[in-house]
Formats: sequence, structure tokens, C-alpha cells
Amino acid sequence: MASHNQYRGYIKLPKKKAYRESIRLDFNAHIDAQLGGTKLDGFSLRLFVLKKASKGRLKEEHPEIGITLTPEEWLDLCDAMKREFESASEARKKFDGMR
Repeated sequence: MASHNQYRGYIKLPKKKAYRESIRLDFNAHIDAQLGGTKLDGFSLRLFVLKKASKGRLKEEHPEIGITLTPEEWLDLCDAMKREFESASEARKKFDGMR
């Protein structure tokens, strides 16, 4: 089952002006179930924008970027995001100390 999340973001194409849009981020696990056993094969991350068609309905087609990560790459990504969060928190504390 995919996790559906929506965040503020922007889209920038070459030679085009960037525009702000809500970006959908879906991620889900790939489980390989065989008779001999089941293993976690990896994860998928998908970024896309849900554009509205006429009459307020969602278009079926939309631009999308997707990547597949091994379980180890997934954990490395989570660790890297945590380190970045901690680094930003430390920088914020330094700015708070300047007041």
C-alpha cells in the first residue's frame, strides 16, 4: 500500500519559469513473495503533480519522476535526512543564541 503525501513545492523545467504547485510524494515497499520465502526487495519513491482537468476532475495523466531504492539505500536516505535535520537544528540554535 502506497503512502500518499502532499507538500508545497515547485516545478522548474529548462528554459521555463518555475511555478509553485502542490507536489505529491508516494512511497511504497516492494515485497517479493515466493514459495521459498518472502523478502523486502526495495522501495519506490514517486513525485508528481495532480493536475485538474475540466469540470474539476483530475487528469489521468500527469508528469512523474520515480526512483527505486534498495532497502539499504532507503535506510541511507533516511539517515541522511536525519543528519540534515540535526545540522539545521544546530544552525538554528546558533542563530537563537545571537539574540
